[in-house]
Amino acid sequence: MSQEDLTQFLEAVRQDPSLQEKLKAEGADPVAIAKDAGFSITQSELVRHRAGKIQELSDEDLEDAAGGGCYLGTVISIFCWGH
Repeated sequence: MSQEDLTQFLEAVRQDPSLQEKLKAEGADPVAIAKDAGFSITQSELVRHRAGKIQELSDEDLEDAAGGGCYLGTVISIFCWGH
C-alpha cells in the first residue's frame, strides 16, 4: 500500500458519487471499497489519515459529527460519522 494509492482513492471518492454512496452505507468497509475500485489501502493507513483530518475539523464540524451528521467535505476523509 502506498500513500499514493490512498491519495488517488480519496480523489476518486471526491469525483464519484457512487463511491460516496458506498462509503455512506451502514457497515461500509472503506478498505474493501477501495480494493473493489482498484486501490490498495490498509486499515492502519486509513486510521492515520482519519486522525489527521479529525484534528483539522472546526468545532462546528465536530458538533455535526457527534450528532451523526455528514457533510461531503468530512465524508471524503472520514467516511461518514454514525455509520
